[in-house]
Amino acid sequence: MSNYSVIKRTDYGKMETIRNQRGELNDTTSSGSCWIRGMRYIILISTLICLASIMANIVTFNFTVLCISPNYGKELPHVNKTVDSAKQEGYSKDDRTIIFSSAAVGALLTYFGLRLIFFISGMLTAIATALVPLAVAQGSIIYFVILRGISFTICMPTTGAVTSNWASLKQNGLFISTLSSFSQLAGVFTMSTSGKLCESSFGWPAVYYLHSAISFISFGLWVLLYRNQPVKHPLVNQMELEKINRGRSAATLISAAKKHQKIPYLAILATPAIWGIWAAAIGDLMTLQLIHTFSPLYIREILGYSVEHTGFSAALPVLVQFLFKIVAGYSSDKLRILSETAKLRLYNTIALGVSAIFLIILAFLPQGYPLTGVILLTLATSMYGFNGAGFNKCATLVSRQYSAFVLGHIQILWCIAMLLSPILVNALLGEGTIYDWRFIFVLHAFLSIITNIFFCIVAASDAAWWTDDERVTARIRSGDSFWWWKGEPQRV
Repeated sequence: MSNYSVIKRTDYGKMETIRNQRGELNDTTSSGSCWIRGMRYIILISTLICLASIMANIVTFNFTVLCISPNYGKELPHVNKTVDSAKQEGYSKDDRTIIFSSAAVGALLTYFGLRLIFFISGMLTAIATALVPLAVAQGSIIYFVILRGISFTICMPTTGAVTSNWASLKQNGLFISTLSSFSQLAGVFTMSTSGKLCESSFGWPAVYYLHSAISFISFGLWVLLYRNQPVKHPLVNQMELEKINRGRSAATLISAAKKHQKIPYLAILATPAIWGIWAAAIGDLMTLQLIHTFSPLYIREILGYSVEHTGFSAALPVLVQFLFKIVAGYSSDKLRILSETAKLRLYNTIALGVSAIFLIILAFLPQGYPLTGVILLTLATSMYGFNGAGFNKCATLVSRQYSAFVLGHIQILWCIAMLLSPILVNALLGEGTIYDWRFIFVLHAFLSIITNIFFCIVAASDAAWWTDDERVTARIRSGDSFWWWKGEPQRV
């Protein structure tokens, strides 16, 4: 039996033509050509590092805003003093709202493809991050935050494209969970290092210089390693290529290999599972944005930790979430006692439902229990790590070669969450009392629960009918004006 299920002889011939685009793949790989076993894992890790680098460059400001004075370069207290000991209070609540939100405004400006664009985005964020200290001194910080936000827009489409093209169907959960953990990996690194650097003799500018250097190095290596399609990679052998493509239809593989795909927009928008994915993403991202952006503020002002200890305390929940995300993706691929759809519902409920419970408990925790607060915040945050095996995995299973488009809209939702979360939280925070935080936590927990319920109702695991280009074409040629709404067309 062929390694590719549902591939007919004529389709297999088409796939052979695609494989030979870089020069008789079968002959070169079998005759001793240089290749690396498990190249897809190298692609996975290198892409994760680059994604984390982009996110880390944005997270830097969320933490260093506690250390930066708006009069930097003028009447600046020594930069390694804590916020409490400095004469200047730092950026006001309104200043923080504008700058936090500007990253999302920039990210919403554009949406592009992968290899070249991702590399350019990496260089853009590296340069913008390196120039932040100078921008703060000149009062033009907001423009450089917007530039980093533009780079951020490519993250989720990259996650979808790499998973769709480089992950086998059996490893879909592992790839999507690992790649979508870039936010957690960035938070762990940035929060744990920023506190130390802010308090050191190097001061807060060193945070930006370090992150910029990492971006330059990681993207330089990535652009050398990555190819948009495994079939075009000189270091991928025939055995690995067949593992990656096993179980995919010929129509899906041929469509994925096309440089310019015609995206069936209306059919995608008429699919209930897609709306369930996007709804779950709203609940997930709004709450995670709250945690990633405002947890240092909560830990410092409510739990009473110093700036130095705030960095570690804020990084701990994100570190556990990162580990949970990897475990969730791997276990989802290996779990056999449940159907794929049931697994999607289970893992998404753990991500959004269980985390909401811990968030509610945290909301009603009395002041004066800092350790308990950190533990509850860690539990609430870590549960969101299961989202990689929930709505994120559902997106790649249902949309297949169009997962970059579906996940691209999750990216847009993320940007909107980045825009709305600071505005919403600052509007509700008032004087920053424990009662204000209680209402904020309960509100976000309720949002997570509602969106999860909707996802569980409409979730699916099979590839949508519109992933088969031939069926879409047949429906259009039949003259049916509502082909995009009626679901799977009749076989022709």
